[in-house]
Amino acid sequence: MAMKKMVMQEDNTNRQLAFVKGNRPTNSDEVHRKSNSYRDYGQLSPITVAKGEDVLRSGGHLVNLDGSDIPDDQAQNYYAVLDGQHRVQAFKEFDPEMNKIVIMESLNTRVSVMKQIAEMNIRTVAWRGTDYMAGSAMTLKEPNEVFDFALFLRKKGFPLATISLWCLGKNSMKPSMFVKLIGSASLDRAFDNNGWLSRSQRWYEAAEQKFNDKFLAKKYLITYIIDKYHNAADPTSFTVQMVEKIQSLTEEQAKEIMNPEKVEDQTREQTTINLLIKYLGK
Repeated sequence: MAMKKMVMQEDNTNRQLAFVKGNRPTNSDEVHRKSNSYRDYGQLSPITVAKGEDVLRSGGHLVNLDGSDIPDDQAQNYYAVLDGQHRVQAFKEFDPEMNKIVIMESLNTRVSVMKQIAEMNIRTVAWRGTDYMAGSAMTLKEPNEVFDFALFLRKKGFPLATISLWCLGKNSMKPSMFVKLIGSASLDRAFDNNGWLSRSQRWYEAAEQKFNDKFLAKKYLITYIIDKYHNAADPTSFTVQMVEKIQSLTEEQAKEIMNPEKVEDQTREQTTINLLIKYLGK
């Protein structure tokens, strides 16, 4: 069987490496594993890149390797990493200037940069629910407040199920929504702002002053609020009252809710809900 052999040539183009804004973040454990591999074996395969200006033409934007935005008018000074973010971060430990790293441009230039990233990531490492969200962010044409709030919570480390409750008021946000977005560049109608967002954001803003991200990433508080909201006679008054109740929590009460003492024959979730009822009302 005949095979094509790629001949690597040096490219003296003075470009730096960058990441595509919205691509899923690197995982420190995986970077550590790649670092060990580089130490023992060196670079075994090229980093797949695209010219920065091609990313712009595909509707994307660039960030530097530390995550800071790169102005669009400077895109021509960069190669954007399509596949190999973890390897790039690991390589920085051995060659901070990236002088010896080997890169190659994508072989299929007919496919948009954003779709290439989504396809490469989906086929190489299994995505979590929020990773699909990151891929979708790169293809979305129109701004969407609900999706922006979802991305904000994603950066906080919230799982998809909790994000769905805060953003939509129900556990209906699924990876399939974001897979569809990658192809169509339009969001599911579930992301239409129907008034829930403004209520939820008010609750969240009050809650983040009392609770840490680790606690809020769990479903306890938002599940409690949703249950009470659906049983409220006046949703508008309930929204205001819940904000006031959360704001009135003392530091000791908030700590007790986040770290409840074990109660016999009760799950941690039930104990937490009981404390929320105790301090925020039935």
